[in-house]
Amino acid sequence: PPPFQWSHDDNYLARMGTDLISIYSTPDLGLLDKKSLLAEGIHEFQWSPKANILACWAPEQVNSPAHVDLIEIPSREKLRQKNLFNVTKCNMVWHPDGDYLAVKVTRHTKSKKTFYNNIELFRLRDQGIPVEMLDIKDAVMALAFEPRGSRFAIIHAENP
Repeated sequence: PPPFQWSHDDNYLARMGTDLISIYSTPDLGLLDKKSLLAEGIHEFQWSPKANILACWAPEQVNSPAHVDLIEIPSREKLRQKNLFNVTKCNMVWHPDGDYLAVKVTRHTKSKKTFYNNIELFRLRDQGIPVEMLDIKDAVMALAFEPRGSRFAIIHAENP
């Protein structure tokens, strides 16, 4: 991921650090509320393409599951958190209109020898931001949303 990202409306610039996201507001690029957003273990973040919402994910840590968070800026309100277990890696893909966030989760068995995928689909326009989980037996290589509408396509292959 790039070291920093602009929000869709150019009002904010965010930069990931160790366990935090620093968000700067335009035009003076001052640190929002004079403090960074704490995000313990953060591995990646992305802005919604149509709203000032940050999606971020952090891997599992001692006594703490991996999780995906949706955070509204500037209020810093956590709109939704989804805990995930046995996670090896996550890839986030926004719908072009910001209606959906798909998170491709690569998981492992307890032995960490077998990997499998599922897709967590966050429905941002629905009350409470429900999350649908799609189990996929094959390895998911890529995922993309159609430009308008609600469909997405995946490229998948048999697990090695």
